[in-house]
Amino acid sequence: MYHYTSADGMSGIIDRHEIWMSNTAFMNDTTELKMLQNAKTIFNDNDFANEAVRHEWHEMLERQQFNANRQTDYYMASFSRKTDSLEQWRAYGNFCIGFDAKKLAVKKRVFLYSCLYTENDIRRWLLKKEKMHKWKELEDDEEKRIGAYSLFDVASMKHKNEHFRNEREVRLITVSNHNWLYNNSPEMYEDDLPIHFRRHSVYGFPVPYVKFFIEHESNENTRRMKETEKEMKERKRKEEGIKLRELLPITEVIVGPILLAKFFYRSEATRT
Repeated sequence: MYHYTSADGMSGIIDRHEIWMSNTAFMNDTTELKMLQNAKTIFNDNDFANEAVRHEWHEMLERQQFNANRQTDYYMASFSRKTDSLEQWRAYGNFCIGFDAKKLAVKKRVFLYSCLYTENDIRRWLLKKEKMHKWKELEDDEEKRIGAYSLFDVASMKHKNEHFRNEREVRLITVSNHNWLYNNSPEMYEDDLPIHFRRHSVYGFPVPYVKFFIEHESNENTRRMKETEKEMKERKRKEEGIKLRELLPITEVIVGPILLAKFFYRSEATRT
């Protein structure tokens, strides 16, 4: 899969061995993670063969705010299945970095999903998953409830506005909680990636992001069970800064035609 980016973006990925995942509230698609929230008629009650999934769908409709606050906690980096895409050269930068997808999807609680672009795409995908044989392996109602919630959760993360269909997006996505919901269970947030801030070229103010990298295996465990939220976040940022990193699974780097065209015409003008 391929990531289109600027010269600065390419330099950061290769030199620091890391990919910056931006908060989804600041993406160019304003519908990110909102598809199911705004598509209450996508399913009929008789569509579901799995009772747990049918029940979760009704729960979602009653809550009415499914995913309403998710954008504050979700972070994403976008890739494409298409190489040498003129529209993506124009939109995102003059460099395209190829990655081995299987080797990239290795970090705990960071997921790699191919996008779906219409309500019908989401509908077909979810109804197929709710009929999987593995549901029978779940032992109690709580496991089934969590499984059903997770199914809708993933469906919302896979959705992309259909106007971006030609990009054939694959996304790296994770959750890093801005605020703890359960202060008595800090271990729930230990695997959250530390949140950083960078100045956004469009918005003009700092926006949150997290760093994805593949670290050397280590048996160290510096978790402090009695930490406050602030103490844990500060510790994790410090730990992140000193972790040794593996090379990212980059397979190729392609220089876009726009940059080459500018160089060619500038050279010809100088020669003339």
